[in-house]
Amino acid sequence: MNRILEMFGLTGKISVSLLSSGHINKTYLCECDGRKYILQSLNRDIFRSPEIVMRNISAVETAFEKYSDEMVSVPHYLSCADRNYIEHNGEIWRIYEYTEDNSGYSPYRHGFAVGRFLKIINSCEISLETVLNLHDFGDMKLPIRNLHGDTKADNIIFGERLTVIDLDTAMQGYICADYGDMIRSVTADKFSLIAVSEATRGFAEGLGGLLTAEEIDSLYSGIVLIISELAERYSGEQKNFPNKTAEQCLARERELKSQLEAIESYGNEIREIINKCFEK
Repeated sequence: MNRILEMFGLTGKISVSLLSSGHINKTYLCECDGRKYILQSLNRDIFRSPEIVMRNISAVETAFEKYSDEMVSVPHYLSCADRNYIEHNGEIWRIYEYTEDNSGYSPYRHGFAVGRFLKIINSCEISLETVLNLHDFGDMKLPIRNLHGDTKADNIIFGERLTVIDLDTAMQGYICADYGDMIRSVTADKFSLIAVSEATRGFAEGLGGLLTAEEIDSLYSGIVLIISELAERYSGEQKNFPNKTAEQCLARERELKSQLEAIESYGNEIREIINKCFEK
């Protein structure tokens, strides 16, 4: 570990501890001379082209450097020999500055973080590359945009400044996918139209007029498609989630189907919320 950190220019008194959170990459919290960092080994079984993942992350960081924002940021990755990762003992390693989560979650802040993130990465000439076949929504006749790809609450640090993390799934697709996954996360524990309204209001304000009328019309479909897609993935049991038992996969599939039923039962209300927040 010390050798890896030294390659990123970190020396001195160092402590490293394994973090239990995260299901894909090996993640460590590092402290060096009073500063904290997140060190990760990228899972090659999931990400077969890690250099593409890291190029996408570099492009996202460049967009945020060009369009700096006081409210929302992304992690700063350290460099080694002009790259934001190193290869060591057959593994891909990267490290970024740690951000404290100390301000508190709210659906509005969740929505705003996702919306502003999308606004910034679609406001300059970067074109993210596809790394995973995550969301197959067919041909929706909508603009192809740069996306985050996994907009759950766990992927946002709710500090004084909102920090959008876990950029490994950043790629191109339809905006409704990121909106749908955000609403899935917002309503995961308990369905609430108030939470949907607050998250959508934040999302619209963060986007700042980016979407076309057709994209706005697609947002509700994004919720249904994302939850349906995820439920179907869990029906594949250990094939898609080898770290879970068949019973756990079945329980999660049932949770998602129950969540989808709640979403569809309030479909008209959710569409009205979307239209109101985007002032259609």
